Amino acid sequence: MNRENIGSLIGKAAAIYFAFEVINQLLTIEKDTINYELWYRGRLVYHGICFEDRLDARLYEHQYSGKVFDECIFGEPTTQDRAKHIEQKRIRKDRPRYNVQHNF
Repeated sequence: MNRENIGSLIGKAAAIYFAFEVINQLLTIEKDTINYELWYRGRLVYHGICFEDRLDARLYEHQYSGKVFDECIFGEPTTQDRAKHIEQKRIRKDRPRYNVQHNF
């Protein structure tokens, strides 16, 4: 093998290693955030996101702050970035009563 072949092989090996690292990172991204909706008497009143393990605490915080609701619907866990994106789109579309952020 000459030096050009060795250099080419090292470059290809580095590219393959990098590709595997990217794939590994994509597969291990935490999907720990959920989107949820609060409803009152059949009307949507709030879109929100929170960490999956904090949903009960978050609902209590909403009640304590005076939000009135009688139902909570939540989705499957996803990444935090994806959940934020979904929340913003839904707020802009639905304009729920209690959402003031992204509600323009």
